[in-house]
Amino acid sequence: MTDMASAHVKWFVPCIVSDDPLPIQAVFTTTFFLFLALFLALFYLACAAEQTTVGLMLSRFLDHVTEPLRRRVDDLLRGAAAVFFALLWAHGGLILTPELEANSIWLSAIQLLIPLFLAARPTLPAAGAAILLLYGYGAACYGLFHMLDYPVFLGLGVWFVLSVSRDAKLLAFRSDFLRWTVALSLLWPSMEKFVYPAWVAAIAVDHPELTLGFDVSTVVTAAGIVEFGLAFALFWTPLVRRLSALALLLVLTAATLDFGKVDGIGHLMIVAILFVVLADREDRPAQYRPALAPLISSMALPATLLLYTGAHTLSYASLTAPIEPLAGGAALLLLVFLCLRRFAGHSADPRHNSEQDPVRQVPLRASMLVVSPDAAPEVAFGGVALAAVMLIALGLHGHELKVPPSGASAAPRQQHST
Repeated sequence: MTDMASAHVKWFVPCIVSDDPLPIQAVFTTTFFLFLALFLALFYLACAAEQTTVGLMLSRFLDHVTEPLRRRVDDLLRGAAAVFFALLWAHGGLILTPELEANSIWLSAIQLLIPLFLAARPTLPAAGAAILLLYGYGAACYGLFHMLDYPVFLGLGVWFVLSVSRDAKLLAFRSDFLRWTVALSLLWPSMEKFVYPAWVAAIAVDHPELTLGFDVSTVVTAAGIVEFGLAFALFWTPLVRRLSALALLLVLTAATLDFGKVDGIGHLMIVAILFVVLADREDRPAQYRPALAPLISSMALPATLLLYTGAHTLSYASLTAPIEPLAGGAALLLLVFLCLRRFAGHSADPRHNSEQDPVRQVPLRASMLVVSPDAAPEVAFGGVALAAVMLIALGLHGHELKVPPSGASAAPRQQHST
């Protein structure tokens, strides 16, 4: 079941991206809310445990085990990226991932140059710029909506572009930005399991052992919650995101055994970046309300769903129809950041509140989740606002997705058109 959560659907089944997604009200089933409640409970417990002696001991253990890796994260990313782009060049006909197909001499030339640029530190910005260029080319060929599945390459490109900087703030920012982009690369595609369940069902048909005997629709919903939950946890506090990275590493490794080298090579950079997240230590104490974790994540999931369906409609249907879902998703997302800003006070350690360190005050960092004495009424307000937006979302209309026959997974992958 967890293997299915990590499988990138578009790599293994024919997916017509322009198909209408399942309407939001059809996504919010009893099964959906049961698994969501389970995730919220586990998320809360993990956040609460982080502030205990056990959490402190576990953090120190991870610090000790990953210390050699933490000193070599640059070498790890350079080596993994060199292997990844060399494999893309050797295969030919691919831009960045297995379904992004294109044939061009200059495309192969760039993919070959990237490993060469990665060999020396002075040319790392050139490698980063080349990666960003490939991402832009993918957006030009397949559309920006399709490329929203892969912001990890934006993070990787920015990482290498900033590698030669001597500014500590920029170096700190590139680490955070890389983590955010890998989280988004897992979080955004997880919406496919809710609004395009037929795509994932085709994988369950081809790999029945992944269902563990459960109903396919239940497994698909559970896979979506698992993928969203682990991806969202990468945005959270130090120990939680490190444990999430470890869980994702185990899941992606297990998935490679089921789905083969296509999955292994396609997820190579994500795996490498997750090792970086696992090795990233945070010396500042995480003093925050664990209750914020389920509150914020319960708003983030419907917000992402609404933004996904709205962005899809904007890209493939009309310019006016997506106003409602985009507005609802944006409102929820705004509420998330307002909650973080309003609930958060300042760290107990005044050394961490310097106005000279604005990069470290980005939302969804530990310093933005600290205890605030007047948070209780704010939490109540957030709950009421969430209920109101959910009622609005349930009233949105859409088209039912037709589930293709079980043999559809054998059909050839649809080619893109420019």
